[in-house]
Amino acid sequence: MRAGFAQFAAFAQDEVDNKRFAEAKLTMPVLALGGEKSFGPTMAVVMRAAATNVTEGIVPNTGHWIMEENPEATVALVLGFLSK
Repeated sequence: MRAGFAQFAAFAQDEVDNKRFAEAKLTMPVLALGGEKSFGPTMAVVMRAAATNVTEGIVPNTGHWIMEENPEATVALVLGFLSK
């Protein structure tokens, strides 16, 4: 229980850290992949909060576990991104 309650003690530091993180964004290319039946395009939306150069990819016929559910499509998206 001590560890569970300790997260609340960190809220003040979280606020400081989050403000600092919001001021600086990654500028390198970032690939954000989401599963078609799960996170989909939302993964790129989330990543744009932390990076300015985000490429969105949706892995077809997948939920949360994209690599396990459709490895061929996942690898193709990653290789396509890396070859740019």
